[in-house]
Amino acid sequence: MEMPVPCTRCDEIIELNSTKESPLTKKLLCYECFSIDDKVNDLVEEAKNIQYDLDNYAEYMKGDRRGWKRNLKV
Repeated sequence: MEMPVPCTRCDEIIELNSTKESPLTKKLLCYECFSIDDKVNDLVEEAKNIQYDLDNYAEYMKGDRRGWKRNLKV
């Protein structure tokens, strides 16, 4: 027997087996809320990677470090 549970973000009632764990908050979410959190998580990881490359003077960033920093702050 399935167990109905509310999504922790939008309160939509869904089956427990249909939930996914958010990569950001570690809470159970419905598919729509999970896809939003997953996109946000991808952007956060991309920003962390850019910051790491800036801190370590990556070869592909030479000559345009200010442009990369400006993109990171937006």
